[in-house]
Amino acid sequence: MLLFAAKALLQLRREGGECFPFDARLMAEHGLSEGEVETMVEALCGDLSAVRKGRRSELFSLRNILAILVVLLGEESIHGEDIDFLLGGAEEIADGFLRADDPFRLVERGVEIGPWDASEAGWQGTDLVDLGGLRIPRDPGLKIQVNEGRGSSDLLEAVVLRGSTGVQLQAFHVTQEGAWARAREKFAQNVRGLGGEAREWAGRAGVELRCEIPVEQSPGVRGPQTVRVLGFEGPGWLLRGIVTGEGADPASQDEWAYSYVERVVVDPSFRKVPDPLLSPAGFGSLQPSSDSPILLRMPK
Repeated sequence: MLLFAAKALLQLRREGGECFPFDARLMAEHGLSEGEVETMVEALCGDLSAVRKGRRSELFSLRNILAILVVLLGEESIHGEDIDFLLGGAEEIADGFLRADDPFRLVERGVEIGPWDASEAGWQGTDLVDLGGLRIPRDPGLKIQVNEGRGSSDLLEAVVLRGSTGVQLQAFHVTQEGAWARAREKFAQNVRGLGGEAREWAGRAGVELRCEIPVEQSPGVRGPQTVRVLGFEGPGWLLRGIVTGEGADPASQDEWAYSYVERVVVDPSFRKVPDPLLSPAGFGSLQPSSDSPILLRMPK
């Protein structure tokens, strides 16, 4: 419960545009070095590499978590009833995570939120664009593209644009559990092979990848493109969402991409194909697995 209270306070500070200026002297009084505090803060904000590092160093003791929480409460000038309210909310969140199948995702897919399988009932009544293998929300102000795969005339991906944020959606047939973990590992390997960076992060959608991919930004000029890669497993399928633009920025508080993908419906029965196809144009070398894509069609 104390851990989730500290996590909530850090999230509020991040949403307010604040960094985490812990007083090094004050933290030293609690027996924590600046590096240890940085690792704990990154872990509490979702960085799974920091979580693993902190576990190896045994940083997440009750004493250390309490020290972080005490300092946060003092810096935010939170007292009395506000502390009771914070702890009560943290207890509810902790209970929710204990009930969830995925320890990194509070709400279970297919029960309270999507992405939905076409056989499930939660999406009924939603205004959707029918693309065959995917049905995607028809929100106002969106631009929707349906693209062919590289070297193929089959339609494999949908790209949804909202302002300066884009989401590339593609679904795959899978036959084994743990498809997203395998796809995530492969995607990260390919990003690093291109000279980029990929970090696992615990976010709203569960475990995601946050990547910096080197791309040609203008003729002769290369630079990093920031993307977030989301993955959701359903009955016999994997849905991947690649978030680009403003919504992929590490400091972004825009939740639209998450809420949009959570309303997508996957229909794996639409024109099944027996053989693996090539990956979507634009991410040809970043194919997450050899499972065959679920095909799409142009909207009617």
